[in-house]
Amino acid sequence: RMTYRVTGTAKGNGTVAGQSVTTNQAVNIGETEIANGGTFTITADGTWTVTAYAYDKSGRKTTSSNLVFTRDTVAPTISSFTKTSGSGTSLAVSVGASDGTSGLATSGTYQYYFEGTSKSTGTSNTYTYTSVPGLGYSTFKVVVKDKAGNTSEQTLRAAIATTKNFAYTGSSKSITVAPGTYKLEVWGAQGGNSSYSGTSNGGKGGYAQGNISLTAGTTIYIYVGGKGANASTSSSVNGGWNGGGSATIYGAGGGGATDIRIGGTALGNRRIVAGGGGGAANNGSGVSHGGTGGGTKGGNASGYVSNYAGRGGSQSSGGTGNYPGSLGNGGNGSDNGGGGRRRLLWRICWWK
Repeated sequence: RMTYRVTGTAKGNGTVAGQSVTTNQAVNIGETEIANGGTFTITADGTWTVTAYAYDKSGRKTTSSNLVFTRDTVAPTISSFTKTSGSGTSLAVSVGASDGTSGLATSGTYQYYFEGTSKSTGTSNTYTYTSVPGLGYSTFKVVVKDKAGNTSEQTLRAAIATTKNFAYTGSSKSITVAPGTYKLEVWGAQGGNSSYSGTSNGGKGGYAQGNISLTAGTTIYIYVGGKGANASTSSSVNGGWNGGGSATIYGAGGGGATDIRIGGTALGNRRIVAGGGGGAANNGSGVSHGGTGGGTKGGNASGYVSNYAGRGGSQSSGGTGNYPGSLGNGGNGSDNGGGGRRRLLWRICWWK
């Protein structure tokens, strides 16, 4: 026959070999016979020491080595899950967790998720997420496991940045955002100055702003226009990047537009735009200042020759100089600089 003895301290209420136990109760159950290959049941959490005795027909017994095991049905405790740093597209987190019954698992202890997708599983309570949207809040989650396989989880809403500025670089930029409502702000580029005869100032860029709700993973494209080229001789000059009109003689270049596009990079994908300023001009007969850029419509130039003065653009057409502009492009000029389209240093602000 086979008998067993169970000793230990219960960590939870339950039953040990048919005996009811309560939390923290000391248990010392005497010899109880079971059949060869039989089983007994322990349904209380805690650490237990089991010693089995085998008897022969003469009643002599042998003693096996002790078997120590822990029954644990209690999930681990997560005391903290916090952001420790964030920059660029990386965000670092730290986890505080413990388990008073069996202890935390020695492998696969922490599993880290980003927006519902598993990113890493390991034994470290710190982790750095990469490729995180650089704007707005995202959802991070950690699952902690103990030695018995019980798990707990906790989520964190965190952001790397809530406001981001973009400066002129001569090329477009893109950013993928977290879900939320965003305020888009754009400032148009200034038109160039002319110093051929006297001093004429380029028109200031326009300003526009608006709010938009975006879903997770949306990519937005930023086009920050360039300042129109200055003029000091009768040579032709170029307009600013992103649609500023050029000038052939005496006139400076118009400022380029700044716009934000969503869903693609075509002009039809623009959601907000601010006009660039018109270029200045003078040819010895007088001073002509460039017109201002606009959010919905640009201002006209003030000049000595009205036929050549730049005209402001609108949301659907470019400004004009001597020669008509078009959507996305300012008109070119001769004595006066071409009308600017839209340019801006743009800013995105996010809030919940």
